[in-house]
Amino acid sequence: MQTAGVRSQGRRFRRVSAWFCWAAAAILCLPGASLTVLRLVQADMGTPWIQLLSLFPASIVLTTAALAAAVLAVCLNSRFSQTILAALVTALLLVQLQLVAPGLMPLDGTGLAPQAAGTAVSPGPGPGRTVTVMALNVGSKGVDSTVLLKEARARKVDILALPELGPPGLESLETAGIAAVFPYRSVDVDWAGVGSAIFSRFPLQASGRVPDSAFYQSRGVVTVPGAAGPIHLTAVHIDSPRPGRTPEWRRELHQVGEARQDVAGAAPAILLGDFNASYDHREFRGLLATGFTDAAQASGMGMAPTWPAGSRIPPFVTLDHVLVTGGIGIRSFATVSVPGTDHAGVVAELLLPD
Repeated sequence: MQTAGVRSQGRRFRRVSAWFCWAAAAILCLPGASLTVLRLVQADMGTPWIQLLSLFPASIVLTTAALAAAVLAVCLNSRFSQTILAALVTALLLVQLQLVAPGLMPLDGTGLAPQAAGTAVSPGPGPGRTVTVMALNVGSKGVDSTVLLKEARARKVDILALPELGPPGLESLETAGIAAVFPYRSVDVDWAGVGSAIFSRFPLQASGRVPDSAFYQSRGVVTVPGAAGPIHLTAVHIDSPRPGRTPEWRRELHQVGEARQDVAGAAPAILLGDFNASYDHREFRGLLATGFTDAAQASGMGMAPTWPAGSRIPPFVTLDHVLVTGGIGIRSFATVSVPGTDHAGVVAELLLPD
């Protein structure tokens, strides 16, 4: 009699526990399901949906936890509803992993970028001239210039792009001795707008900033010894998709690719800086489709977050990128933290065609 009661209590405990696991799984999978629908939608979206899409990679963690809870519910008390939920959560997780897979699987060999939209170059080890580029949104308050130059020296950076550079930041860099490290420059800094600059170890000819953008986006043409020809550079700083500015954000992402085509044509080009967009945004994927390769994705680090850096909240979205085209290869990619800005810097070692 007593044994039967214990068994009854055990069955009741398993049923209650299974129910709680089932409920937890259902709740935990809701963010991932909602963001997956947003991720698959092809229509233009505005605020706050664009911002919410930035959380898509983080939602995979919740979906994984939901799957664990669903499987536990089935193990505790196998019922049709629990089995169906486990199957649905499994399918959701597989869809999410498929969507982020392009940023997690590095390209073979050097990861050569397309020479032009739709014309891929087979990756291979071949000869070429390597250069290291770095981009960092220095922020409105500015970073410690001494620390920034120390990082640039340590990483043997050849080309440095600094979106959101203002007059005080430029003055601080001059005092820290940036001219001795990077003797060539293309600078668009004044008190009228949010500036930017490109600094280079190699001869650099300024070519005028990207027109009609909210933030200054410096451009230049660099001549690297040993490379086949000049390389076109753009220090990117796309307007953020904050309320009321979504159309401009969308237009500038489209425009920065068009501006490269207008200036460089099919010549090798590097866009680096703060794109205020991640691979989860359709507009950024559209920019890549015009013939660019993302250095982070080519290195299997497409989900390496760059914002917000230096805060109590760990970085959770990849806003900063190095994009290349024109047969430029990618050797490596890394992020770097510099105090004083809420963005992490991005550093890529590139292989230029010879």
